[in-house]
Amino acid sequence: MLTLSVSAQDQTDALRYSELGVGGTARFMAMGGAFTAVGGDASSLAFNPAGIAVFNKSQLTFSPGFTIQTIGSTYNGTTISTIQPSFNIQNAAWIASWKNRNKDAMWKGINFGIAYNRTANFNSSMNIQGNSSTSLLDAFTANANGNTPANLDPFSTQQAFYAGAINGPGLIDTIKGEKGTSYSNVVDPFLSSGKYVLQQQSLQTWGSMGETDISFGGDYRNKLYIGATIGIPDINYNANASYTETPQYNDSVYGLQSYNYSTTLSTTGAGINFKFGLIYRIFNWLRIGAAVHSPTWFSLTDNYSSLVTATYSGVSSEYPQGTYSGTPDGNPMTGSYNYTLITPMRAMGGVAVVLHHFAILSADYEYVDYSTASLSGSGIAAASQFTQANEAIQQSYMPASNLRFGAEVVLYPFSIRAGYTYYGNPYSSLAGNSSIKNSYSAGVGIKINRCFIDLAYVLSQYSENYYLYDASLVNPVLNKTTVSTAVATFGVNF
Repeated sequence: MLTLSVSAQDQTDALRYSELGVGGTARFMAMGGAFTAVGGDASSLAFNPAGIAVFNKSQLTFSPGFTIQTIGSTYNGTTISTIQPSFNIQNAAWIASWKNRNKDAMWKGINFGIAYNRTANFNSSMNIQGNSSTSLLDAFTANANGNTPANLDPFSTQQAFYAGAINGPGLIDTIKGEKGTSYSNVVDPFLSSGKYVLQQQSLQTWGSMGETDISFGGDYRNKLYIGATIGIPDINYNANASYTETPQYNDSVYGLQSYNYSTTLSTTGAGINFKFGLIYRIFNWLRIGAAVHSPTWFSLTDNYSSLVTATYSGVSSEYPQGTYSGTPDGNPMTGSYNYTLITPMRAMGGVAVVLHHFAILSADYEYVDYSTASLSGSGIAAASQFTQANEAIQQSYMPASNLRFGAEVVLYPFSIRAGYTYYGNPYSSLAGNSSIKNSYSAGVGIKINRCFIDLAYVLSQYSENYYLYDASLVNPVLNKTTVSTAVATFGVNF
């Protein structure tokens, strides 16, 4: 039978609960992740490793979660909303705590922990539709100009060239008398006359990114807590995209009914990073914390495919009736590539205030320069390609500041939590994009003897531009995204 009467021992436990923290991923998420100066939570190991030194007991936690993502895509006045639910494991962790029985010892304890934290959820679905006076074929034509057909990109532009009858013109074709390096396309004459095409795209992504954190930490005189983490992240990202254009006019010249450009991408790999941090107790009621994350070195593999197909009504002998593929055998063109990604380093600082042993207020600041990310590969051609890609990264991204705020009130054995997170805009003015993300969170927890259960709800909202193809040729799609996440943590101290 559960009793809620508060004994003297309960009051002591409540003090530890408030100051040292008892909880798991749900507690961390409910307080907005503002744990740089708090610690005592398995998820905080991925932010400030010094948090492991705050534990005064060993602990096991497990945190399942459920997410619903809604994306409203508005393109040229047409809005389509898509909902994607998903179930996942947010965290699983084991913390081992060894306390020094010598009361006069400077080092009061050494802790070790292994935790798996899900850092990104790639499950989403997006549908876009709208009439346009520009076409993807405009981008293919621009990419083709100055090149012979044999030198076109076999995964896109070259397939558009061959997407017609055997030995006949396709969606794009060379202009006669221009030495085979100047091109036109089958929709340009109509769009130049004020006609439209219906553009539709569906994009489904799935997978996740997680990190296994191996952490060590120590408690020096109950004042200074230090820690280090070796992070081993893993990525599994998959995407299927289908883009279709349908003329909204009677094509009496080519008889184009529609064409489709379908792509797939699978990215897998792993990496390594290092994190170092400290928490210092200035007074019993005031703590400060700081942490530095090294860049993450990823080794990644992309497997990808693409296929262009076009359907004609048969109004001319050059464009006979039927559906034609841009590849010789009608199957998607496939490819694979290995490369290295280096992500930016991060630095963060935080402060936490304990109010009368029953409440915590915490705030974090994080700095990250997204423009320092870089790609690399092997071979001369890869070096040239990645030089262009890295220049685009430097021009398109910039430093950003992230803020996290959290609060917890402990009415032993219950607790109530709330948080707010602000993610700054990572895009530079040259990117033609801007995205600021806000997250609001709340949660509750209960501790029964050695066991505890925490619940959290996080609502995240952000907007950003998405381009169907070349940003200089097409209007942006405005994507408004709302993500609702519910997480439960089940834990035991021993």
